[in-house]
Amino acid sequence: MRELESVSRGEAASAKSLAQVLDQRDCGVREPLGVLGQLPVELEVSIPIRQFRVRRLLALEPGQVIETQWGQAEDLPVAAGDVQLAWCEFEVVDGGLAVRLTRLA
Repeated sequence: MRELESVSRGEAASAKSLAQVLDQRDCGVREPLGVLGQLPVELEVSIPIRQFRVRRLLALEPGQVIETQWGQAEDLPVAAGDVQLAWCEFEVVDGGLAVRLTRLA
């Protein structure tokens, strides 16, 4: 139980730190992150799709709709590794698919 509590506190601290950095950047104040601030981080947004196979992926055509387990009005989690950082929604921009952050985790 203590391990779970420490993981939850660690995730909360990460999200809080991220929120502070984003807030400071919006105000024009930059936190001295040095080299760490320039490290690339891979973000992951995933949608659960029941029994979706590579065969179906390759057979997709423009405009085709795929049924998912996620509700249309629900935000999707954004994660870096095992740490959830934010929630997002998909949006079409200039014919492409974009992710808009809606809130921090």
